[in-house]
Amino acid sequence: MNLPNVFTPALDYFRRHVSQEMVSNDRLVGLLAAAGALTLLMGVYGFWTVTASKSQQLAASKASFARLQAEVTGDQWPKRLETTRALKAQLNTRLWDAPTPGLAEAGFETWLRTHFSRHGGTIQGVQMTRSPAVGRDGQTTPTLAGLQRMTAKVIATFDQNVLINVLADASEAEKIIIVDRVIVRAGVNNNRLEMDVSTFIRNTEPAGARARP
Repeated sequence: MNLPNVFTPALDYFRRHVSQEMVSNDRLVGLLAAAGALTLLMGVYGFWTVTASKSQQLAASKASFARLQAEVTGDQWPKRLETTRALKAQLNTRLWDAPTPGLAEAGFETWLRTHFSRHGGTIQGVQMTRSPAVGRDGQTTPTLAGLQRMTAKVIATFDQNVLINVLADASEAEKIIIVDRVIVRAGVNNNRLEMDVSTFIRNTEPAGARARP
């Protein structure tokens, strides 16, 4: 039987160490040779598969690096930075302006009373509170450092038209005004409106001063 030269050393070893009865069986020898060839082919295929996979990963990494390098060296990052600064400046103009937190509270209360009165409503009382501004996770981030959330709890006689107009004014205000809660409570003579309204101010208090509860 003529077999490829690659199997000749293995066959020589096999003939020297295996009984003559098995060597004389050409069919057995052929099966063993076929099994060896199959094993070799499977090994080569496995090596080729791993190499192809690594080549694809390398190509993907190179493509990602090229895209990142193009973004870093291009003009997109400076444009994004400029846009971010413009948005930050715009947001700063929407904070409630006042030299001190006390004056900010007074100005916010005046805004509320003025807009309720403009639409025929009457505020019975306003209670102000201030607290550090926090993110959605309840934590103060470096971006929010120095900001305080100022909330007014408004109690007024309920009038549907007044409420609708005041909510519209809040949504169109130049400053950030957020309506946190609206509750209508039934009364003997008139229904009562309870509304929590918030805005944001820069903390101008000296270091170590605490926000008013």
